[in-house]
Amino acid sequence: MTQRKGCTTAGVSSLTSWELLLWPTLLYVYLFVLLRLGDIDHAVAHVLAAPGQQGFPFRHAYLTEFLLHDVAQNAMKVVVALLLLAWLGSGLNASLVRWRRALGYLVLTALISVALVNIGKQLSNVDCPWDLQAFGGERVFYGLFDAKPAGEPVGHCFPGGHSSSGFALFGLFFVLRRWRPSRAASGLLLPLLLGGVFAVDQWVRGAHFPSHDLTTAYICWLTALAGDYWILRPRDRTVCRAA
Repeated sequence: MTQRKGCTTAGVSSLTSWELLLWPTLLYVYLFVLLRLGDIDHAVAHVLAAPGQQGFPFRHAYLTEFLLHDVAQNAMKVVVALLLLAWLGSGLNASLVRWRRALGYLVLTALISVALVNIGKQLSNVDCPWDLQAFGGERVFYGLFDAKPAGEPVGHCFPGGHSSSGFALFGLFFVLRRWRPSRAASGLLLPLLLGGVFAVDQWVRGAHFPSHDLTTAYICWLTALAGDYWILRPRDRTVCRAA
């Protein structure tokens, strides 16, 4: 438990910026190595795929493709659009003006998170599970850092894109950490829950391995942390409330 500007904080909300960088980084490296070198990625995909290289039975299912992918993706776009509108209107609304910096931070970090993940997808040349021969596809598996022979199809499946829609809201934790420390845990739980559901949906469909979405979560976390340091911290006007 620490005291900050008259506020008593405990648990994850009391961690310093360096601790919020160090511990997630160590956890990411540990889990990534475990998933890749321990071949847990492929083990998960084999559990979710149909026997006999028949692909992924839920790839085009109504729940997994339409509801949890298409509808959910559009819903998250609406959420960011509403945050943007709130930020634009915060200069005119007295009840929102004190949240203007926080709203701008949430919009900016969400957009940057999704952009960085998409840039990574374009640069990585990693195939989706459903494209691999082991799961009914036509492509040979190559590791993340393996060079593909000339003429091999280009893959754009690393990191995971869909889960970034949920993980991009990690900024909620940092906003609540500074303005409502007692509720910071809920600001962490929501993006973890949304990003986790979207990630599992893509595993079930054969779109990604777990390590793909783990990397997405880490990218989104670093983006939110950097934004907290450069945007929220310089003008931290913490107001702590028990509720």
